Amino acid sequence: MSLIINERSQPTTNELIIMMGKPRKARWLLDAIRSTAAAAEAGAAAYASSATSNVVVSPSSADVISAEHKGSFSRTLVSTDAQTTLKGSDIHAAVSSASAEMLLRQELEEKLRSQTKLAAAQELRRSDRDNLRTAQQAAKRDIKAAERMADEVKHAARADFERCIGEMRAKMQAERLREQLDALQISMEAEARRADAAARGGEVKALHNINKMEGIMHIFLYLYTYFGPI
Repeated sequence: MSLIINERSQPTTNELIIMMGKPRKARWLLDAIRSTAAAAEAGAAAYASSATSNVVVSPSSADVISAEHKGSFSRTLVSTDAQTTLKGSDIHAAVSSASAEMLLRQELEEKLRSQTKLAAAQELRRSDRDNLRTAQQAAKRDIKAAERMADEVKHAARADFERCIGEMRAKMQAERLREQLDALQISMEAEARRADAAARGGEVKALHNINKMEGIMHIFLYLYTYFGPI
């Protein structure tokens, strides 16, 4: 019985080391690592158990073997024992190599798990950075919206202030006009009294006073037309 292991059915150690940089793509190697080592040990054990049964001599045929055949058979047994010993050492070397390979693969498997955890942690940090960047962008948008609202409120307050100032100025101007009209009315009444007193002095002077009064009345009507009743 011979031990046959297809070494290319699974990736080599060097290939496994190269693929350590790709933990997501190398996950399928974990089962292959375990199955390869188990198959090597099982095959070596089966070969060792069957190596001792390669030569079977029937007791009933021992009496008919001639001396020449006995010598040839003895040499065959010696050769078979030597081959069995040689194959046993090969099996031991193969088992040792398989054990070393299995230990190395276990170490690489542990490194692969560590790199997988590291990749997951990096992915989590990347997600946290993306979330933080999104929150910062949302905060910037909120700040800009608040600034726009503040500008609108400021412009509205300025417009209200200017409107109030305009109303105050209009009131002050109306007050001054009212005072001027009061003074004009007093002056007109004084002129009327003087005109009455001077009516006896002559018709020309009275006519002059009348014309003056008409001019004053025109001024009053002008102010009344443009500023309304005061």
